Amino acid sequence: MKGILLVTHGTLCKGIYESCQMIVGEKENIDTLSLGEEGVELFRKQLEIKLSQMEKTYDEMIIVTDIPNVTPYNECCRYILSHQSSAVLLSGMNLAMIIELAIFASTDMRTEDLCLQVLESAKQSLTKFEKKL
Repeated sequence: MKGILLVTHGTLCKGIYESCQMIVGEKENIDTLSLGEEGVELFRKQLEIKLSQMEKTYDEMIIVTDIPNVTPYNECCRYILSHQSSAVLLSGMNLAMIIELAIFASTDMRTEDLCLQVLESAKQSLTKFEKKL
């Protein structure tokens, strides 16, 4: 089973996970970590603890952040590089991609294939309503 860590600014990750639970139920392999007002140093320590625990528990790890190239994403990159982690990092989190991860993370789908599928689903979930006259 693949472990999934949702990492965001503020409590966005908790809200998205709660919404995901409404649709697919509780998933023991999904956890969240929020960057709060406490600052980057505490966040970095929390991230290291959470990821090291999850990497011991799960065969593979997928980390999903809210925005690329900002603190949560950068700290996840730093962890992956400094710990020689095999975790996969995705960014641009939305509910559609988290639902898909929740559904397929316990299957034998290859992590790379799952990530490609999830990114495609995330793109397809972005739409604009066009009123036709």
